[in-house]
Amino acid sequence: MKPYFHHSALLAAALALAACSMAPDYERPQTGAAANWSGPQEAGAPVSAEWWTNFGDPELTLLMQTAMASNLDIAQALARIDQARGAARAAGASLLPQLSGSGSAATRATDGGASRESADIGLSASYALDLWGRYRNQAGAARLSLDATTFDKETTALLVQSQVASTYFTILAVKDQIAIAEESLAAARGTLDIVEARYKAGSISGLDLAQQRNTVASIEAGIPSLKANLAAQQNALAILTGRTPGTFGIEGETLARATLPAIAAGQPSDLLERRPDIKSAEARLKGANADIGAARAAFFPSLDLSASITRSFATASPAETLTAAGASLLAPIFSGGTLEGNLQSANARQRELAASYQLTVLNSFGEVENALVNVEATAERERLLTIAAEEAGKAYQLAEARYRAGASDLLSVLDAQRAWLSARDSAAQAKLNRYTTAVDLFVALGGGWQS
Repeated sequence: MKPYFHHSALLAAALALAACSMAPDYERPQTGAAANWSGPQEAGAPVSAEWWTNFGDPELTLLMQTAMASNLDIAQALARIDQARGAARAAGASLLPQLSGSGSAATRATDGGASRESADIGLSASYALDLWGRYRNQAGAARLSLDATTFDKETTALLVQSQVASTYFTILAVKDQIAIAEESLAAARGTLDIVEARYKAGSISGLDLAQQRNTVASIEAGIPSLKANLAAQQNALAILTGRTPGTFGIEGETLARATLPAIAAGQPSDLLERRPDIKSAEARLKGANADIGAARAAFFPSLDLSASITRSFATASPAETLTAAGASLLAPIFSGGTLEGNLQSANARQRELAASYQLTVLNSFGEVENALVNVEATAERERLLTIAAEEAGKAYQLAEARYRAGASDLLSVLDAQRAWLSARDSAAQAKLNRYTTAVDLFVALGGGWQS
């Protein structure tokens, strides 16, 4: 009973040691999250997985679905996930027994000219007892790296979603600007017809005619650059959706087709679980903790168990079976500072990633606060510029009516024309800013990712 008790005690001690881990306990760094956002907020629906559907535009939804399936940045991110999954699988193999087989055959000639044939077939197994948790920590770090890579993919997807939505809204806004310019051009040409008629009648000088022709040409000259911008934006959207530039266009003609949603910001603490970049930073920080455990475990002895069985066959001889079992203990004595250096590096890496996590959280808080302020500011700016555009339109109509009646000079009409075009263009740009700011807020809140 004593030998049996002795071996059982050794096995129990080995299993108990195998449950050890030298990694420090993980503690999430303090981020000082406030109870509420300081920026202005409005009542609205919480951010959903498909946040872009809140804009109520079917074409945007279709474009987003296409981008999620075909965008090449996302395809690269998915490939990186597979790479990390392979690395995690390889790291986890150290926790399992290793089994290998062997075989050999030989023919030997004797002095009498006869030959003797022999063959060996063997099977060997080895297992490294993870006494100090070194392999478990290495495997854990690899799994956490896989988690971080997965979160990075979600961050990439969120960026792509943001770019698709912003580019789509920009295309609609540029179409609005082109429509405004063409309407202004038509109005300017109508005024030019009046000026030319009066010039032919001799009631005005050539100066008035030249000034109105200049206005028409100036408005007309701005349209090609708007159309070039439209083409560039459509090409950018084509690339985002994995399509060939130059063969792509959207059906929407005006930004008014999309609904501007109200967005509920939630609580600052929600961001820690919602934003994939924060989750990625935390996964890497946890992995650094595991790396410290692996570096610490390297200072302690390692115990390997092995066993083998070999079956030998030879001509005119009975088969023989050879079995063997053993254990080896390897303890570091002098490494020239390698182990100490690895531990120092692991500790410094952990501190770096802790600071990186805190910075990521602070930046995310700042992005939400800025977006909340911008949502209010752009709404007020659009309201005021819309009023300005309406008043400029009234001023132009009055100036043109007075000119037709001969109660005003052409200069008043020219000034009113320029002010009307500029005000309408500014109002269209302000409307676009409201939509892109809403996109920014969705993204800052974690967008389509759900924990």
